[in-house]
Amino acid sequence: VDLGPAQSLCVGTPLQFDATVPGGTYLWQNGATTPTFNVTTSGNYSVTVTANNCSNSDATQVTFNTYPVVDLGNDTTLCAGQTLLLDATYPGATYLWQNASTGPTFTVNSAGTYDLDVTLNGCSVNDAITVGYNPLPVVNLGNDTTICDGQPLVLNASYPGATYLWQDGSTAATIDASGGGAFSVTLTLNGCTTSDARNVTVNPLPVVDLGN
Repeated sequence: VDLGPAQSLCVGTPLQFDATVPGGTYLWQNGATTPTFNVTTSGNYSVTVTANNCSNSDATQVTFNTYPVVDLGNDTTLCAGQTLLLDATYPGATYLWQNASTGPTFTVNSAGTYDLDVTLNGCSVNDAITVGYNPLPVVNLGNDTTICDGQPLVLNASYPGATYLWQDGSTAATIDASGGGAFSVTLTLNGCTTSDARNVTVNPLPVVDLGN
């Protein structure tokens, strides 16, 4: 009878000891008398086999290792320029990312699917996340400028599909800047925002009076 060497398995791995001997009877460590024994938990296992009034025994140890835990999060969409830190740190584990890097963390800065295998005591689990990127809306109010009193000036932040928020709370795509001041606007598109600002100075007209 030979139950084999001590074994280290992952939780859930099937294991059956088979001590079958023609004409034999069996006595396992828990009192079972079948020729085979299914192992599902860590522990010490032994069997005594008797045939033709002769007995022999063997024993071994089985350890079931738990799987590491890995969760990269749900698929997500970021705004252009943003990064996402994927952190799979698990004590004692090793890591293998889709690009063959082996650190516990990975910084995402482009769209794609990111895949990770985490291994602990020979037991591996896998997780993956898909990351997309939305473009930022584009806005350019122009350089700071000076105009003459009464000169018309309209600042235009139009961008297809975007929403607008100016410094005065207005939400149109354009704003009348002929009165001068500090102007700023924030554009939002698919949850991504960008801003711009422009100062407008108004110079008074010179006064001329030739009289009556």
